[in-house]
Amino acid sequence: MNVLRQSGVRRLGERLGVPEKPPDLSPDLSAGVASRLLDKGLAVRRVPRVTAPGLGMLRDVVARRHGPLLCSGLLDSWPARTAWTPAALAERHGERRVTALMDLPGGGVLFPQDQRCYEKELRFGEFVERMRAAGPSAPCYLAYQRAHEIFDPADCDFASLLPSDGHPTDTRVWIGSAGTRSMLHSDLKDNFFCQIWGEKSVTLLDWRDSRAAYPFPDNLVNSQVDLGDPDLRSFPRLRQAVLHVVRMAPGDLLYIPRGWWHDIRAHTASVSVNHWFGRPLGAPQYLALLGILGPRYWKATTRDFIGHGLLRRTEPTRFFFSPPSTGKRLYDALRFGDFSRGNDPSAS
Repeated sequence: MNVLRQSGVRRLGERLGVPEKPPDLSPDLSAGVASRLLDKGLAVRRVPRVTAPGLGMLRDVVARRHGPLLCSGLLDSWPARTAWTPAALAERHGERRVTALMDLPGGGVLFPQDQRCYEKELRFGEFVERMRAAGPSAPCYLAYQRAHEIFDPADCDFASLLPSDGHPTDTRVWIGSAGTRSMLHSDLKDNFFCQIWGEKSVTLLDWRDSRAAYPFPDNLVNSQVDLGDPDLRSFPRLRQAVLHVVRMAPGDLLYIPRGWWHDIRAHTASVSVNHWFGRPLGAPQYLALLGILGPRYWKATTRDFIGHGLLRRTEPTRFFFSPPSTGKRLYDALRFGDFSRGNDPSAS
């Protein structure tokens, strides 16, 4: 199976003019998480990158879900490229009250405390000041904010990139200091992740390699693996997987196919926006994954189906913007016919 996946990556790379093996000193592979992964002896590949691609190419990649693709130049005409710098945002929206995550932990996969313990209401202008001063050991994040609730959504022209297919879409803004992290996780929908200001690195893993992501038994969309320092004794299947990496600069758009695991880390203070679209993964795909993962996962799913579904107990929020547990998802699928009811951003 790995041979088939790698041959598919090669074919896509050949179509896009990307070398099969990136140069040893490629900026995508020479620093940060990618360098540490290589030091561990893991298979690391560069995400194919194209400059100013035609929309036909982007739409073809999305339609076929070839894999992730990094596009430069598509965002050059967006007003957000100049209107969404921290200084410009603070000037225009400085008095607006926002709720941000402050003094976040600099390491670990789960929050040591419930996410609500890190939430603080403050002026947006004050948040920008603190964001620019914060270090990686205690980052701060104004994250998962619907674009239209804070800024002008017309500043980001996602409608021109892909025609509507009738499925709900949603656009979110992410503004944070150096050191912010969205730990390895999987989204149910296709995603355009766009870097407006600052730099981030993204590491990805194919949905078909989900066993190598070692999902939490009670939550199949969150990984137990910290790619910043992967423990290969605890997570040996990583050795058989191929990780895909890219370092994003202002103006870059990354297409992340639905289901693909991704870990996102900010090298600098950063402004990003993402757009979820298309048909989501559903219960059949996750039931198939549950069947592969084994009894420990079946027990956790049954427990949460009863506790958080039938008995409606509140779920803890120690993941980054915790999605519902797998058991609660299956309960929602049976009761409401919607497995993604609590994780489809456009529905929340």
